[in-house]
Amino acid sequence: MASQKITASLVDDRGTWTVKGRVYDPATGKMKQRAKSTGFKVKDSTKRKAEAMMKNIISDWQAEANGVQKTLSPPFSVYVQKFVDRKRTLRKKENTLKSYQDYIDLHIGPKLGSIPIQEIALQDIEGFYTEYLKTHTVNSARKVNCVISGAFREAIRDGVIQVNLADANHLEFPKAKKFEGGAAYTSKEVALLMEAAKNAGEPIHAAIMLGVCYGLRRSEVCGLRWKDIDFERETLTVCNTVVCNGDLWIEEEDTKTVRSHRTIDLFPNTIPYLKELKRQQEEAGLTPDKVCVWPDGEQVRPDYITRKTKQLMEKSGLRVIRFHDLRHTAASLLAPIVSPQQLQRFMGHEDISTTYGTYAHLMDKERKATSTAMHSVLEKAGVLF
Repeated sequence: MASQKITASLVDDRGTWTVKGRVYDPATGKMKQRAKSTGFKVKDSTKRKAEAMMKNIISDWQAEANGVQKTLSPPFSVYVQKFVDRKRTLRKKENTLKSYQDYIDLHIGPKLGSIPIQEIALQDIEGFYTEYLKTHTVNSARKVNCVISGAFREAIRDGVIQVNLADANHLEFPKAKKFEGGAAYTSKEVALLMEAAKNAGEPIHAAIMLGVCYGLRRSEVCGLRWKDIDFERETLTVCNTVVCNGDLWIEEEDTKTVRSHRTIDLFPNTIPYLKELKRQQEEAGLTPDKVCVWPDGEQVRPDYITRKTKQLMEKSGLRVIRFHDLRHTAASLLAPIVSPQQLQRFMGHEDISTTYGTYAHLMDKERKATSTAMHSVLEKAGVLF
């Protein structure tokens, strides 16, 4: 039998690019009408991508018309694993890889993993996220999409598909709630919290002090070692982190960003406390390594710090804020009295725009001083406007 030709075209079917054509039916020996949606919306200017998908659809119809058994592409899970393997070779952080695996095991695998990747349509991806967003945030969905989109890219590299259905051209997430900046305590509230922490003892006393006074992140608090504190030079260097993902403990001589690796001058009123804490650990027979440890030397889980800090706030009648907001508290107390550049270095922000964007409203005093200085210069010069 001669090869059967397909007559097809791409049309706008109620706002969606759809392939319609006449196809030979080997079962009846007659031509019949067929239609298949590409899943791409006309309003999104996706005609070129729809045309690329049309080639795949026509190829499938051609194979069916000539009685060729279609060979299914590998399941989506194969390309998900390829994505993770590629990230591992690029030395992605273990905590990130563990998060990817959690997304795969809990969400991606059960819903999409067994579907041949060529069979996945845009509606399948949109349906997945419709369900996911019922119980998760938009930011969480975007993290999951790093894996899904990455899997599509792997299949494109292999020549199995031509379009990434999870990229920004095809998939649109709802707008996430804008983060307005963390909550922060006043100096009076800080005093109450520190009193509660002191009464609670170690390791929470040290953890809260490091958060409030030095703006350390939770992972930085857990990773801080005594060798990172130089009592002779009176400095503290943030260069080591500890995170937990389930039962996985990950310690790295690495920080969130390059600028997060920073050295801070010790505040005089914290030096006696830190020296005494180290002495107590030595007297307990420990070989001091981490600053924040249990009395028996065991490491402290980051989630314990979060949970215990909340309990202390509630017990003290304070506003309940996140442990990370103690970092915002440190910045809020400093912002009116130091320059933006000083605050940027203290906080370990990668870009000063982060400092301005988060704490500009607290820098009124500096802006006023700048304005006053300019007024004085112009007035002395006799400049009139």
